[in-house]
Amino acid sequence: MIGTSSSRLRVGVRSAAAAVALGLLATGCGGSSGGGSGEAKGTTTDIVRTASGAPKSGGKVVYGLEAETDGFNPTSNRWAASGYMVGAAIFDPLTAFDDKGSWQPYLAQSFAPSADFRTWTITVRPGISFTNGQPLDGAAVAQNLNATRRDVLTGAAIRNVSDVVVDPSDPMKVVVTTVDPWATFPTILSGQIGYMAAPAQLEAAKPASSNQPIGTGPFIQQEWIPDNKWVGTRNPNYWRTDASGTKLPYLDTVEFRPVVDPQSRASALLSGDLTLMVTSDWPIINRLRGEAQSGAIQVVYDRSESEEAMVLLNTEKPPLNDVRVRRALALCTDIAPVVAASETPSEFVADSQFDKDSPFYVDTGFPRNDVAAGKALIDEVKAETGSNVSLTLTTNPVPTYLAVASLLGEQWSRCGVSVQQNSVEQSKMVSDAVTGQLQAVLWRQFGGDDPDGNYLWWTGKNARGPLALNVARLQDPQIDAALDRARATDDLAVRKQAYADLQRRQTELVPYIWLSHTQWVVAAADDVRNIGNVSLPDGGTSRRFGGGVFRLTEVWLDR
Repeated sequence: MIGTSSSRLRVGVRSAAAAVALGLLATGCGGSSGGGSGEAKGTTTDIVRTASGAPKSGGKVVYGLEAETDGFNPTSNRWAASGYMVGAAIFDPLTAFDDKGSWQPYLAQSFAPSADFRTWTITVRPGISFTNGQPLDGAAVAQNLNATRRDVLTGAAIRNVSDVVVDPSDPMKVVVTTVDPWATFPTILSGQIGYMAAPAQLEAAKPASSNQPIGTGPFIQQEWIPDNKWVGTRNPNYWRTDASGTKLPYLDTVEFRPVVDPQSRASALLSGDLTLMVTSDWPIINRLRGEAQSGAIQVVYDRSESEEAMVLLNTEKPPLNDVRVRRALALCTDIAPVVAASETPSEFVADSQFDKDSPFYVDTGFPRNDVAAGKALIDEVKAETGSNVSLTLTTNPVPTYLAVASLLGEQWSRCGVSVQQNSVEQSKMVSDAVTGQLQAVLWRQFGGDDPDGNYLWWTGKNARGPLALNVARLQDPQIDAALDRARATDDLAVRKQAYADLQRRQTELVPYIWLSHTQWVVAAADDVRNIGNVSLPDGGTSRRFGGGVFRLTEVWLDR
């Protein structure tokens, strides 16, 4: 994997400090942007053990996460993949995606849109309570959505929502009104925005509103020691059962541990200190696969379309405000050695935010690997301005990222661009990026179960100001029109054409230099079963993973 930031709502802006959601809003943990084929690529086939029989209840798992999270209030905290894993243990979402890539009700029982997709009536599933005994009803759902609307961070995802009220004729119904038509509105409720917290948590003072979460989910927080561990115990009154009628979850206890270094995380799994772990680092993925082939562990691959690694370009800041310079950088990029530096297989090379298996993908002829054409553009700019073209490329101080940045700098210098390397830790890098202080940056973003989840990252409405969620700061009427056309309809043909127009226009304007698609892997001890396999409340099969995240509701230990 190349890149330094994920597409979930992960960083927020508090006071003047940047913190943006590079993900929460992307509808539920990354996921398939409209649904790929789900076929394995190359050697990315699962290596798992066969269960000895029916699921067994009991036991504890210890799960190794990439990072810590700043809290577990879905209406306000900053969740990346690690936040989602813990969040999915505490809370349930209003919707979830099935194995075909279509959204389905989860805590909600049904959704009814108006003909113009400007009003949605949500009917809440009856008989569900939060773990403190408060009922999940229309008032609780409305309170959650309105709390999200008020928040400076999470509210950006549902800025199009103008009103949320309980239906006066039915306390289990919520009516959501939008400014513009929003045919895909339920998809965003599979993510952080759709995770329902108890009214008591939302009404609590800080820090209790973040560090004492109360949900309807399969586990109840027992202990949270930040940067050390989060421990949850089985919710004895959980509302779900499996197909045979056995109460879920199967596990008695789950423990999440943040282990930032991927090598350390893998070693902890192999030594038995962890039961499961997640990674998107190819050297570690290859190491884990070798261990699985020898019979030591199991590995399961995320088949969803996840995020894309790229060089993100600030189109507002010279010299990158000149499209010729941006296009020249793309033309001067030789992708093969770049992905080789991170051990990324060639089939994961990206030329769009969509995988080639996605129904939304089109080949736009993204420019690359033509040094002569790139140099000609740079020479043209130099002759016109009378100045050399120079820029700063920023990344995290991670060896793989530094190697990729160094390669890119060498390649761009062949076209006459002077490149300075800049390395900063991730939270500052993201802060500087969303506040417009960076020029070019190694980045990872744009997962989403439905591409509309990325609307806020691409729309020109979010491209200016002290905090720009459209981090490339690209304003373009054609892109905005395509996004609005796609959002306003559930006609797949119309949506495909709109996202094709979006990709073609992005290729013309080059706000991003695409590098590779991200691969997430979950590795587990030999006795873990049902890794990623989860059902839906109405009996269907859920999507297994989204950006390396899944619910532990139906994981069990074969002992």
